[in-house]
Amino acid sequence: MSTSMRTFRSVFYVAAALVAACGSSEPAAAPPVEPAAAPAPATPPPTAAPDNAAPAAPAAAGPVVADTGFELRATATGPYKAGEAGSFGVALTAAGGYHVNEEFPIRVTVRAPEGVTLPKGQLVRADAAEFGAERARFDVPFTPAAAGEKRVEVQVDFAVCTPENCMPDQRTLALALPVE
Repeated sequence: MSTSMRTFRSVFYVAAALVAACGSSEPAAAPPVEPAAAPAPATPPPTAAPDNAAPAAPAAAGPVVADTGFELRATATGPYKAGEAGSFGVALTAAGGYHVNEEFPIRVTVRAPEGVTLPKGQLVRADAAEFGAERARFDVPFTPAAAGEKRVEVQVDFAVCTPENCMPDQRTLALALPVE
């Protein structure tokens, strides 16, 4: 007897036993017998990345990500001038009965193009301009060296919770900063 047939029979007997254990007064109908599918062709093993390769960054979504329980938003607060310090905002707002987990080690990691100086590439809770159960907000300082549109990516590690459970998450935002 083939492995597929033995597996099918095992699954059938377990399902029948579960139906019987539930006290159903109707007999369970036997599922139709389908011919066994041919095994899938073997796939080549994945190629390992070189040891010195940088990990791939998650794809940036744009300046706003909204999901169950939260909205994450990056906002340009310019105008920005070349050679002058400026900042942009990153805000996590709880929604739909969720709250920001105030104990989770929230982290904002910024990747900026060449010519944009960041005093801190990573911000933590202590750096937040506002932090509470409803909202966490960061003002991210930077200094652009030259005029033009500067695209920054912001990876945010956070957690939002209901009284029953928490959802740790990591999202990446992209924001264009127009520099004069």
